[in-house]
Amino acid sequence: MKKFIPLVVILIFLWSCQTKTNEKNAQDPDPVTFSLEQLWSTDTIMKTPESVLYDPARDVLYVANMNRTEEGDDTGFISKLATDGSVIKLDWITGLNEPRGMGIHTNLLFATDMDRLIIIDLEKEELIKSVPVEGAVFLNDLTISEEGIVYFSDSRGGKVQVYKDDEVSTWIPEINGPNGLFDLGEKILVAASGDGEVRLVDKASGEYDVLATGVGVDGIEYTGIDDYYIISEWKGVIHIMGNDTVQKVFDTEMQKINTADIGYNLKEKIVYVPTFFDNRVVAHRLLMN
Repeated sequence: MKKFIPLVVILIFLWSCQTKTNEKNAQDPDPVTFSLEQLWSTDTIMKTPESVLYDPARDVLYVANMNRTEEGDDTGFISKLATDGSVIKLDWITGLNEPRGMGIHTNLLFATDMDRLIIIDLEKEELIKSVPVEGAVFLNDLTISEEGIVYFSDSRGGKVQVYKDDEVSTWIPEINGPNGLFDLGEKILVAASGDGEVRLVDKASGEYDVLATGVGVDGIEYTGIDDYYIISEWKGVIHIMGNDTVQKVFDTEMQKINTADIGYNLKEKIVYVPTFFDNRVVAHRLLMN
């Protein structure tokens, strides 16, 4: 004998299926795709530029030049550029060793400089303090919390340290090749480049989730779009990381043009790329496709 399912039961079943599909799509949206469009490039006047920092309060760029073209200590320097790439002052802060990661809190610019932190007063435009870091091997990137706590990586020393209340302490004592850092309040994005990972680390517990693998990250910046970050690899590759994907958007590795520690203008969506041995800064607009 045939059994007939009432129409209302069928309609309820179909509505349930559609609702579950919509809930899944809301929870797991399609990844946003990105590309980069070049805007300008400086001439080859930089000296092994390792990082670029955009200063939104003053609408200028700072470029950390390691200057591996000249022998001896104290040859590194920081340049100051306009946002169109023109040079305000090439040798803005001089007498440094090999400046790398930079960050700003209030009117102070912090930078790693091989085995020390340096602090620059942006109003006076002068270096006001040098903080030696005991046991430092190769200080690299840094990030600063809203409270002004400075977190910085020692890539060859294998740890991440903290500068707070005029004292240096260790936050992560053992990590393989730490480099890029980005503060997110209660957590920090940490590039464990020796393991090819980007980790989201809880500040209090030290526990972490791995967000990306197979990448040796130098710089990390937030795109302005939820959960999407720009990550640069020194070898010449830039990716967008987010929604469980890593999208390659730029690649000059074959041309041997590096992409070191990038800077980012969040409002204008402009990425500033220091090309290291290529001795330029190149600006690209981040586009959503």
